[in-house]
Amino acid sequence: MTKTLYQNEQRKREFLEHLKGAEGFAESSLNTFAEAVDQWQLFTENDDFASFNKSKALAFRDWLKTRKSNTESGMISLTTQYNYLRRVKRFFTWLAGQPVYKNKILKNDVEFLRLSKGEARIARQSTTKQMPTFEQAKAIIESIAIKNEIDMRDRALISLVLTTGVRIFAASTLRMKSFDPQSKLIDQNPADGVKTKNSKRILTTFFPIGWDEPEKYFLEWFDYLKSKGFQPDDPIFPATLNNLVSGKQAYSQSSIGREFWSSTSGARKIFEKRCKNADLLYFHPHSFRHLVVNILSKTRLTKEEERAVSLNLGHANVGTTFGSYGYGSMTEEDAVKIVQKLKTAEQDGSNIKISEEERAVLERFLKRVL
Repeated sequence: MTKTLYQNEQRKREFLEHLKGAEGFAESSLNTFAEAVDQWQLFTENDDFASFNKSKALAFRDWLKTRKSNTESGMISLTTQYNYLRRVKRFFTWLAGQPVYKNKILKNDVEFLRLSKGEARIARQSTTKQMPTFEQAKAIIESIAIKNEIDMRDRALISLVLTTGVRIFAASTLRMKSFDPQSKLIDQNPADGVKTKNSKRILTTFFPIGWDEPEKYFLEWFDYLKSKGFQPDDPIFPATLNNLVSGKQAYSQSSIGREFWSSTSGARKIFEKRCKNADLLYFHPHSFRHLVVNILSKTRLTKEEERAVSLNLGHANVGTTFGSYGYGSMTEEDAVKIVQKLKTAEQDGSNIKISEEERAVLERFLKRVL
């Protein structure tokens, strides 16, 4: 490792320590900052951070536009470019305040790490969230033919995410003691090793989604684990059993072990596999979280009920739940159609009425725009 690269890595590590210790960023967020700075280092071929200037900032912005991706367009999206730039900008803003770099990095130059106003506006706009319909989620779960422990585990995992909205990182780190079958309470407690967003303790339970089977599937799985002698600190969703065969790791096709997954990739692959088996496109785990809120959004909840749903999902703000999440696939066009339906009924004097679901959707849309 060259001296310059060593110094750069030291500065990057100090920056991430600052974000974690002084600003309380979670590990997942730190990784996004590290990745953004990695992009800068790739672009500059590991030039000294102290050589930063306006010209390099502008060139980096243009370089990002040429980056290849596995997206439909073949290039990274404006949203990705926007996030890379704002994170790199935050890094150099911090670096410009450090003693050795104060006279080397000009904060005015750092301001050039940005998209144009028009591009930034597009990047910040919410994209349409791809999530399964209720019927598709049901098909995914019911398509799992139970032949062994792995089938039971996979069905229980997807069922839990659908009926509680628990994030996949938390679900994959739940322990047996995290669930109380009597109260049906799921305690996502970081002190017990459960990985939650911002290390926040979240208490949740099963939501009423108009289908009782998923809850039953999870409870059956939990009871099965207890019958196998699983202890309080054992995982509710253990990784697949693997053994060393002829010097190589061999994963069982039917049995679970007693170890936690080392990351969420194992749990995500379950969703990918089971979607494929149901002849559906892959719906990532978080999309099921959006679905459960979308289902609840179509009921006429009281303010108290909205707050309860929000807290169960770990949101401090009700607006996050029923804004970013709750509308799901409901767009302005959906609201327009409902209004047009009302208008048509008024003009021709018909007795056409909107359904309770349509009324709830319209009410929530009006709350958002007013």
